[in-house]
Amino acid sequence: MKVYIKGLNACAMRREKLVQYREFLAANDHTLVESPEVSDAILLWTCAFRADHRDSSLEQIRYYLDNYNAKVVVTGCLPDIAPESIDFNPDRVVVANWKEDIKKLDDAFLPGRSLATFRVVYTEERLCEDAALYRRSNPGKDATFHDQFNKILVSEGCNFKCSYCSERLAFPLYRSIPLEELYAECLKKCHETGVYDVILLADSLGQYGNDIGTDFPSLIRKLATVHPNMRFAFNNLHLSSFLEFIGEMKSFIADGLIKHLNLPIQSGSDKILRRMNRLYTKGDVEMVFGLLNSLGFKAFDTHILVGFPGETEADFDETLDILTRYRPQYALVSKYMESLNAPSAKLSDKVDDETVWRRLRRIENLLSDAGIICNCDGSELSTNRIARLKQV
Repeated sequence: MKVYIKGLNACAMRREKLVQYREFLAANDHTLVESPEVSDAILLWTCAFRADHRDSSLEQIRYYLDNYNAKVVVTGCLPDIAPESIDFNPDRVVVANWKEDIKKLDDAFLPGRSLATFRVVYTEERLCEDAALYRRSNPGKDATFHDQFNKILVSEGCNFKCSYCSERLAFPLYRSIPLEELYAECLKKCHETGVYDVILLADSLGQYGNDIGTDFPSLIRKLATVHPNMRFAFNNLHLSSFLEFIGEMKSFIADGLIKHLNLPIQSGSDKILRRMNRLYTKGDVEMVFGLLNSLGFKAFDTHILVGFPGETEADFDETLDILTRYRPQYALVSKYMESLNAPSAKLSDKVDDETVWRRLRRIENLLSDAGIICNCDGSELSTNRIARLKQV
């Protein structure tokens, strides 16, 4: 069978799944093709972490169904996050949601070897030193901040229970990749490339090792021995994990091991943080961000969720105050997306859509004026990224 694979994934972690799928298909004598026009099956990794990416994934499913005769295999986050949106002709569409992808893809592609035998330690070499310059020089090619580093996926899944989290609905059980395997792959990739800036990818980085008898600081100390020039970017580090390991985090910063920190806070309001079940307070955010400022560590960014049920203008103002006082370099700002199976769907005091959009434009303008890069629903950054992901 000729198979065309298309990733619509906004996050770099999901590239691991695309590598796994490619190896599975090739090993079972299917032919991977570069164009959907000559394919018998089109395998789409969908993304639905927020509304604009969800809508883009649905649009792309329709596009491939309308323009090509191939069977369309829908994988990724969408089937579990928004199952009610999957209403396509079952004679043309196979839905292989992430938690059941082994059985569904084994059945769809009748393998001699099961997908289960293709668990890879995902690493990827650095694409470029400057993502913005790369995009300008390569129109239509996708590159993000993550592509400025060698990448290594250290775990998948998340054990936190944030009330709004749609992605958790799709994640498989939490799994840390064994420390020795990560060390071996990191050593190999860094020595092959001569690049020692590494971004550690995970859905919940600070929980690394909880299931295999180790912990996140032990991972850093081990990988730091790969080479004296090792420096790390931490992706998806929950603020409560920073607090849990705050002594080690100070040491890592002082020793020059951390090149960048991604610390999603979602809100600056204690009321909203409690409703979100985020497990820290506004005071904790101020303490951590204040610590980074006092250490002169400017290379950090955050995620914000706008329009969570019950969010008032005063709650939103508290979030704006945090951002403008502590000045992260970048903020991923997402419109609250109701996922029917997430606990937050049952909360009262929903914020009307007009108010949410007004707040999005307000935060976008305020952060822009403050020199903070803002990527939010409907922004130029977001629409350009979605357009690049759609490129055939």
